[in-house]
Amino acid sequence: MAKILTIGELLLRLTPVQLQRLNQTRELTMSYGGAEANVAVSLSQFGHHASLLSVIPANDLGEAALSHLKAFGVDTSSIFRGGERLGLYFYEQGFSSKQAKVIYDRKYSSILELPNEKIDWDQVYAGVDILHTTGITPALSEKLQQFTIKAIQEAKKRKVQISFDFNYRAKLWSIEKAKETFLSILPYVDICFVGYKDFKFLLGNDGPEHFTKDVLENWYRELAIKYEISYLVCTNRTIISSSKNEIVGYVYFENCLYESERISFEILDRIGGGDAFAAGVLHGIAAGYESKKMIEFAVSSSVLKHTVYGDHNQFSVDEVKTFVANRGGDVNR
Repeated sequence: MAKILTIGELLLRLTPVQLQRLNQTRELTMSYGGAEANVAVSLSQFGHHASLLSVIPANDLGEAALSHLKAFGVDTSSIFRGGERLGLYFYEQGFSSKQAKVIYDRKYSSILELPNEKIDWDQVYAGVDILHTTGITPALSEKLQQFTIKAIQEAKKRKVQISFDFNYRAKLWSIEKAKETFLSILPYVDICFVGYKDFKFLLGNDGPEHFTKDVLENWYRELAIKYEISYLVCTNRTIISSSKNEIVGYVYFENCLYESERISFEILDRIGGGDAFAAGVLHGIAAGYESKKMIEFAVSSSVLKHTVYGDHNQFSVDEVKTFVANRGGDVNR
């Protein structure tokens, strides 16, 4: 299978028990997350050699986070020790008509030390097939913006495929700064996760406010031609309530737009659904799936993630394939 490197922050997640609110609870459960780490875990579950380039503090919390990644088979040899603290985020789960809420506590976290590390790029990218990173990492600091672009450029020099997920977070930076950074990254990208809202509200494309498949296809065609991007991918999510969604996936490849079946599902844990989708796409590309099969696999991977607690997908390739073949079926005996 493929060797895939991700770059990003490993976070400690704290969640109130029993769907309580943050201002109500006296008890929090611990788990680990972070978009790029989530992708690495999923890819490892899918049988790939997945690794994370990051920094964690040299303390018990950092070691616990490292052990978590190792338990899922993620290669941690590119994780440095430095800084003083592991980044945190607090997640208040949504239910019915109540929206979920995220509060970040990432200031002065260890990932900010990554640009200061002495990195042997030849060693980091030895044998790597795909680099995957997101718009979250460059949002954390000016130095990490420069570092992310540098890491992508060094990968491109070594003929590594570049996978980039816009993953815009309004709580981390402005639309203007994100757009400037993304436009500087796009010339290097081979696989791009960019959705309808990204085109409309980040890139400033003219078009209907609400999702239109034909408009998306036109935008994908223009972006693919302008930046020579091989794959453009997204989902379109319909939110019925915080507890029930519908999702459909799209991939644009070789001048054709492929669409998955629409899936309606109940939500146990919303976080990480997009990362499971991204991992499903990267697996499909690495495994040589044709585009329709790949997008069905990726959407199914995302849906399954919503059915388990925590940020990470915990399903194998065979389990995802079984779900694709038997959606809504009886007990798997």
